[in-house]
Amino acid sequence: MYKILFILIFSINALSVERPNIVIILTDDLGWGDVSYNGGPISTPNIDKFSEIGVQMNRFYSAPTCSPTRAALFTGINSLQNGMIRPFDNPTMERYGLPLKHKLLPEYLKDVGYETALVGKWHLGMYKNEYLPGNRGFDTTYGHLGGGIGYFDHAVSGRMDWHRNGEVLYEDGYSTNLIANEAIKIINEKNNESPLFLYVAFNAPHTPIQAEKKDIELMNHIKDKKERIYAANIFALDRAVGRIINSINANELSDNTLIVFFSDNGPVHDIDPVAGVVAADILNSRGNTLGLKGSKGSTYEGGIRVPAIFYYNGVLEKTLSNQFFFADDILPTILSAAKIQLDTDIFTGVDRWDDLITNNIRPPKNSITGNVIINDERALFNDNWKLYYRRFIYDDDSDVVFELYDIQNDPYETKDLSDIYPDILNEMKSTLNEMPFVLAPEYFNATHAYLYGDQYNGINDDPWLDRTYEEKEFHSSFVQAIVFTWIIFLAFKQISIPLLILFLIFCYYIYSKIIYKPK
Repeated sequence: MYKILFILIFSINALSVERPNIVIILTDDLGWGDVSYNGGPISTPNIDKFSEIGVQMNRFYSAPTCSPTRAALFTGINSLQNGMIRPFDNPTMERYGLPLKHKLLPEYLKDVGYETALVGKWHLGMYKNEYLPGNRGFDTTYGHLGGGIGYFDHAVSGRMDWHRNGEVLYEDGYSTNLIANEAIKIINEKNNESPLFLYVAFNAPHTPIQAEKKDIELMNHIKDKKERIYAANIFALDRAVGRIINSINANELSDNTLIVFFSDNGPVHDIDPVAGVVAADILNSRGNTLGLKGSKGSTYEGGIRVPAIFYYNGVLEKTLSNQFFFADDILPTILSAAKIQLDTDIFTGVDRWDDLITNNIRPPKNSITGNVIINDERALFNDNWKLYYRRFIYDDDSDVVFELYDIQNDPYETKDLSDIYPDILNEMKSTLNEMPFVLAPEYFNATHAYLYGDQYNGINDDPWLDRTYEEKEFHSSFVQAIVFTWIIFLAFKQISIPLLILFLIFCYYIYSKIIYKPK
């Protein structure tokens, strides 16, 4: 029995030596125009250098927001089908996580002998231990569990959110630097007997937009203060990415390491006005799409087409790829690179490994991405065509928007071709309507989020992992209606305030001329 067990363990180790190390570097809200290799105004020399040696993905699509992209990455199933239709807030506001029925990428890799490590942002569940990354395939975990943190205090909504292996960690430092330091430590201490899967998920340049003083001073040529801090934030991110890649080279791992770099969604550039009231801090962001339409949260190109680079020395290098590639394609593609054979029918993502190697271009076939927050927004891609769909979720009678674009030839989505190609429009609408849709978190409640959602206001209570909190109950329908009316008033204050002033003037006029009669 022991002999059989020894042979089995030896066989797994022997196979694992042939498998590449895999390093995924994920940024948070980094826009198409936030890297200088795409022509953006902020210098990103390390990411630029990486794009020169690797495969620069010209058509990489994430989901429009963070949790949906992360769920698609780890499940190989698009965000509208795996249940993660939107990001979620802290556990006093709501309690959700990536459904436990899904097997995740690190679990697949552990099965064949990989060491697995998460460094940085999780945002796929924290309200119960079952949802923590240490219970979902990662040997070691470090960083923060929620959607965003202060870069210096590591806190959100009054509680610290920083941990090591699911235990509260008190640590000073700028989060971008700390995440890079931990990733480099793991690379330096890698077990040479097993391949490594390292997932590095920066919180930069997610709000609150913060940077170290020395980096802000380097950006003094930028006049606008918010743009200056944003540039310094990305400058620090670029430096951290460069340090991680240099550490891979210094440890002589580059010959057998697949590195994947991308952003979880587009930048905060042209945000929905209701979202701008509910999460007011996002208005401090200064993301750039270089003219692509839309922003974070939207399935127009600016919200979902993001910078991405693949690199595997001698295999994937020095190429510009126009292959359409989606976040849910990553898992089956990595499994193929790691020589793991599975029934790919369980995924919505497509194995693109051979396509990347040969630079063969296979057009998308009914690939979809989207999220449901204030609006239900989806984008369906088929060949050269993109169908854009939007519906306001708080009004059952609201108009449903369908737009059709030749996205290959019109990447800026300037011309809706619905009237010119009605047959293609109707065919894609039918496909969209027939696709599965799984609602794991309930629809976003804007009033609840406005009152109790994520805010960056220092530390005034116990860490989140201490779980000394209660979930806030929903207010009555009447109170919610009052709060929502206030949100709408603030969201459209450029219109609502002048209208209110005119109304008050009218009331005064009526009172003075008709009602009030001096003796």
